[in-house]
Amino acid sequence: MTTSAAPRLTRAHLVWAVGVFAYLCAVSGRASFGVASVEASARFGIDGAVLSLFGVVQLGTYAAAQIPAGLLLDRIGPRRMMVLGTVTMAAGQVLLAVATDVPTALVARLLTGVGDAATLISVVRLIATWFPTGQVPLFTQLATMIGQFGQAVAAVPFLALLVGAGWTAAWSSLAFLLLLSVLLVLAVVRDEPPGEPGAAPPEPARPAQVLRDVFTSRAAWSGFFLHALTLASVNAFLFLWGVPFLTLGHGLSPAEVGTLLTVNVVIMVAIGPLIGVFTGRFPHHRARLGWIAGAVLSVAWVGTLLAPGQLAPWQLMPLIIALAVGSATCSVGFDLARTGVPRRAIGTATGMVNIGGYSFSLLSVLLVGVLLDVLAPDGAASLDDYRLALSSMGVLMAVAALGLLLTTRRRTARPRAADPRATGP
Repeated sequence: MTTSAAPRLTRAHLVWAVGVFAYLCAVSGRASFGVASVEASARFGIDGAVLSLFGVVQLGTYAAAQIPAGLLLDRIGPRRMMVLGTVTMAAGQVLLAVATDVPTALVARLLTGVGDAATLISVVRLIATWFPTGQVPLFTQLATMIGQFGQAVAAVPFLALLVGAGWTAAWSSLAFLLLLSVLLVLAVVRDEPPGEPGAAPPEPARPAQVLRDVFTSRAAWSGFFLHALTLASVNAFLFLWGVPFLTLGHGLSPAEVGTLLTVNVVIMVAIGPLIGVFTGRFPHHRARLGWIAGAVLSVAWVGTLLAPGQLAPWQLMPLIIALAVGSATCSVGFDLARTGVPRRAIGTATGMVNIGGYSFSLLSVLLVGVLLDVLAPDGAASLDDYRLALSSMGVLMAVAALGLLLTTRRRTARPRAADPRATGP
């Protein structure tokens, strides 16, 4: 028994590592448009409203595809879903590399959103299959944290290539990176541990049954709202409005912005494992982690948006740290959903949680863009315009906080004692 445990653990870590690399590549493709928003505005001759449309298309497609992707994942398995999603994302990067008009570029971002929808939920499903239950929160947290280094790829080498070699070369490099991850997935990843029939997932249930399992689960809804609370303002900042806010609003250079975004990822990766360990050891306090992260984000945003005048990079560091806290905590939502649904529905439940964060992110991106156009119809938004527009995200965060409060209160009052996996928020 001892001799067979070590090889399996090694193979599980290898499968996990390749899945994480694929997710990192997906994040780089997802976040790249945010650091290229200024160049995109010049290339396509567009204003803030049209620019926000790119974020809306990508995030909206990503959110809308989550449930179909989850159902397909629960039926065909994570390996094929990862290949399908990554190839679709690569096609989107190639199309954007050669795009010279807005409709073509929007189709490219749509493909990016569709492909991106398959990646993280597949990695979460792999972890739930390959690792013991007690280790799942930690390895899920590690996967999401390491994958966020894709933001650093977008913020540093991609941005440098965009500025130095041009639009086409930069987006083509992302397509190459994604295709490399496809080859690794095909070579290494398998849906389940070999030679252990007990570890194999059950036969796929009917879609209607899976949907019923998910949408009647209070745990899944808690994960939905926790994900929304901790991620909405983070994604709006990182995907589109952060770079203009920092460069055009606060006068930072591209190098300073790249440094801040890299610091964000480093801090997020540093605290992510701690949150994963805490989640595994104290599952009844998972919702409290969401409340703490939401409070940290709220305080940092209020302080940053109310501070007078332009801020130096070090003065923006509290916001950067708070965004890292939000990114690191959002994965707790996946664990809430995982322990509240049958195993056959884990993929779909993960997709539902993702809908929470990314649908609220979509609304945040859209609200900021619309307000910027109202406040600065000539396109020359001032720092005060950015501050007022970004403050609109507080409304969506309040809605998410209310949803989390209602779902966790109900779960506390009527716990699902019949399900040993439903450990509470």
